[in-house]
This record gives sequence, structure tokens and C-alpha cells, in this order.
Amino acid sequence: METPLGDVLEAEFNFHERLVRLAVEIKEEKGRMYSSTVRNGTVLQEKDISSGRAYPVFRKLWPFRDYFSSLPDNDLILSIGGCYDIFPPIQQEYQERRNGFGRDSGFPRSSRYDSVFGIIRETRFQRWKRRRREEREARGTLWERFKRRFWGDLQDISLSCGIAYFVYLFYYDYVVLGWSLAALGMATGLLDFLVRKRSVLFTKVLSFLSLGSYFFYTGYVYF
Repeated sequence: METPLGDVLEAEFNFHERLVRLAVEIKEEKGRMYSSTVRNGTVLQEKDISSGRAYPVFRKLWPFRDYFSSLPDNDLILSIGGCYDIFPPIQQEYQERRNGFGRDSGFPRSSRYDSVFGIIRETRFQRWKRRRREEREARGTLWERFKRRFWGDLQDISLSCGIAYFVYLFYYDYVVLGWSLAALGMATGLLDFLVRKRSVLFTKVLSFLSLGSYFFYTGYVYF
């Protein structure tokens, strides 16, 4: 078959010998051809056909594993035996989930042949730095986060202060006002967490709790 990018794939199967020959002609490499001969999951020969020399072709065949896996000949797929991550479709999905990589990933996790294929992988420190950078980019800058939260938090503060004011006008009691402010502070935190599905602004919650504690103390001690 020919892929949408112009690469040519070939698969030949000798049923009696259980031999499979896979070959790719890569357009980006000006038509260079690579082949591999497999028997029952064992690679017998890997070759650069253009030069006639032995050559490790894992990196050349692996990107086309989905095409080879979709071949309708189950005996052929079973004879390949998982080489180059070529599996029947259902088993391939299971293998990808188990190994922790998907069809869109660059290379599998195995590092056995990294030095041969020239694959450069992230160190743990580089992976940690990349994840931190992605998290910062997802959160946005401080100004962007401020703009996203400003109106919602302003509404919470205004509404809570208004409710607390009406409670004070109704009871004329600093103790009740203190309890009201503390309860409203907790309510705004739960509103952020449960309804808006965002992190709680502890500054807002602690402000209400502190103000409520002040009025409660004042009303309890002096009135």
C-alpha cells in the first residue's frame, strides 16, 4: 500500500515457513528501502535494501505499525509476534495502555535500543521542568489569573457583605454578625470549589473569618 505521505509499505507471508517480510520505501529519504524478516516473533534479518547492508530498521518500521496491524491476515500478524509493536488491533490498544504510551507518541518507553536508533529521551529533571512549564502555561500569568477571578470574587464579597449588613440591621448584635461573616466566608470557599470548579481563594475566606472573629470577640466581651 501507499500511505497519504507517499511511503510504500509491503508485507509478504510464507504460511508454511511462518516467515514474514516487511518492507518500507520512505519518500522523505528519496525512496530508500528497508526490510525485516520475522519468524514467530523473532527478527531474523534487518536490512537496508538500497545499500544491501544489514541495518537496524526498528525506527523505520515502528511509525507504520498501525498500517501493518490493520492487515486482515491474522496468521501474518501472529507470526510477527509483536515485533515493532505490531499487534492485532485489540491487543495493540491493550499493549499501549499497559506501556503508558498512545498512538500519537513519538517512541515507546523501552530504552533498550536508544543508543542504536539515536533516540534522546528526557531525564527526570527535564521531565519535571517540562511539566512545571506546562502547568504555568495552563494557569496563565498573574494578571490573566487576576482578570479571570476578579469579577466572581468581587460579587462574592459584595453579596456577602450585603447579607451580613442586613443581618446586623435585623439583630443589632455583633456576636450574630461575627457568626454570619464566618459562615459566609466558608460559603464563598465552597462556592468556588463545588460550583465554579476552581481553587479556593484563601485570602477571601480568611478575611471573612478574621472579620467575623473580630466582631464576635467585640460583641462577646464588650456588649
